Amino acid sequence: MAEPKGPVIPLYGVTIHRCIAGGKLDEMKKLAKQAEQHLAEYGDVRAALEALKIEIAKLEHKYK
Repeated sequence: MAEPKGPVIPLYGVTIHRCIAGGKLDEMKKLAKQAEQHLAEYGDVRAALEALKIEIAKLEHKYK
C-alpha cells in the first residue's frame, strides 16, 4: 500500500455531503478522484462487510 501524499481525508458520507454542500467544483472533483482511488485500492467495503457478517453468523450458529 502506498503512503498518503498529503492530508488523509476520511471518505465517508459526511465528508462527501459537506463537499457537495460547499459547491466548489475543484474540491468535488478532487474528492471524487480520491474516492475512486480508494475503491480501486480497497474495493467495495460494503460488500466485504456483508461477507464478514455472513461468516460471523455461520460461526455463531455453529457454536450455539
